[in-house]
Amino acid sequence: MIAAPFGLQAWIDKHLPQALGAIGNKEVFKGSDFIFQIIKGPNARNDFHIDPWDEIFYQLKGHIFVHFIEEGREKRLRIEEGEVFILPKQVYHSPRRPPGSVGLVIERPRQPNELDGIAWFCPSCGNRLHQVDFWCDDIEKGLKDIIAAFNADLALRTCGKCGTVLPDPTTLDPWGPGGDEAAPAGAAR
Repeated sequence: MIAAPFGLQAWIDKHLPQALGAIGNKEVFKGSDFIFQIIKGPNARNDFHIDPWDEIFYQLKGHIFVHFIEEGREKRLRIEEGEVFILPKQVYHSPRRPPGSVGLVIERPRQPNELDGIAWFCPSCGNRLHQVDFWCDDIEKGLKDIIAAFNADLALRTCGKCGTVLPDPTTLDPWGPGGDEAAPAGAAR
C-alpha cells in the first residue's frame, strides 16, 4: 500500500519534539531502502563514526560542525542552514550539533557483512585511543551503548602515548561560553 505524503516539519514536531541527548536521531521511514533520519541538537560527542557508505547531510535549521580526520589531523567543517554536504565513505567523522539545530542525514542500511566503526582520538597528540567495529542493524540504537561504555571507562579515555584524558562529552557544555564548539567557524582548534 502506498502511503500518503506528509509534512516533514509536522513529523518532526510530533516525533522529535526535543533533542534526544548525547546521540539522538529518529528514522522517518523505518524499513526503507534508505536510512532517512532527522537529528535535533544539541548533542554531546567526541567520538568519530566510520560509515561503510557515503552519508548525505542536509541542514534544515541552524548549523552544525562536522569534525573529521584527514591526513592524521582533526579538522572541522561548518554546514549552514540550507546547505547540503556529502561525506565520503570510510572517513572518521563526528557531527556536532548546537542547540536548536535540525538536520537530515541519509545513509544506506548495512548488510550483516558491512561494519560501522566508532573511534576516539587523543585531543593533544592525535593518537587513536580506541576503536570498535560493529554491525549497525538499528541506526537509532547502534551507537549509543558503545559510546556510553567508552565514556564510562577512564582507562580507555586515557592516552597511552601522552597521558591526556579525553573528557566524557556528556559532562561538558561545548555550546556554552568558552566552549570549543561555540567558537566562530574559522577558529582554530
